[in-house]
Amino acid sequence: MKRFFTALGIAAAVFAVAAALAAGLYLMLCGGLLQAVELRAPSNTRRQDDFSVDENGYVTYPGAVMGVDVSAFQGEIDWEAAKEAGVRFAILRIGFRGYSAGSLNEDERFEQNYQGARDAGLDVGVYFYSQATSDTEAVEEAEYVLQLLSGRALQLPVFIDWEEVSDGRTGGKATTAVTGFAQNFCSRVSAGGYRPGVYFNQTYGYSIMQLGRMKQYEFWLAEYQNTQSFGYEVQFWQYTGNGHVDGIETRVDLDLMYAKGE
Repeated sequence: MKRFFTALGIAAAVFAVAAALAAGLYLMLCGGLLQAVELRAPSNTRRQDDFSVDENGYVTYPGAVMGVDVSAFQGEIDWEAAKEAGVRFAILRIGFRGYSAGSLNEDERFEQNYQGARDAGLDVGVYFYSQATSDTEAVEEAEYVLQLLSGRALQLPVFIDWEEVSDGRTGGKATTAVTGFAQNFCSRVSAGGYRPGVYFNQTYGYSIMQLGRMKQYEFWLAEYQNTQSFGYEVQFWQYTGNGHVDGIETRVDLDLMYAKGE
């Protein structure tokens, strides 16, 4: 009888340990799943059938407005003519980091573009072409942008546009570390009183950047086609790099800004 109770006790102990392990595994799995859900960026819910192309060749979507993003490469711009053509917002390159030496530079036409776009009544945001190779450099870039802005009003976000240049200082840096660069840039921009945002293409959005860790920021997607099919929600969409708009003599990037809450 004593052996029976001893065996029974051992069995009970084994069962208790197994139950504890199972419970721990369950909690770990649930916690992991919850964390995975929490870190996932919101899904794209826009209907493909709602995109269309108007008589001028511009992509449209209900409630969205058309814009352009420009830099010194576009030269002198007649912003009033661009507005007459349907442009309602502009995202201006404010500066860039060199891809070899890594120097910080202001876009040589930023001042003129900012004043011209605002005088025409357009909403304005800016982007910085980043070649950061560390979190420290990303913060340095954000501080440089804040210095260039000098407190002037923006209606749209300050975007970080990080891109790998294979034969430059960012060659081989297109890894998940870029998420940290973007987070540090955006955090500093937010502390400076501006709305932060992140620019990326589909490859970066799916494979490089961890968008779920940055979902508090605004997203600007480059996807060159007539419908925006990227799997996650974005607020801005650059749909071509080969557009034409009255008032801009060169080819230009065309964008849509979706309605708030859409």
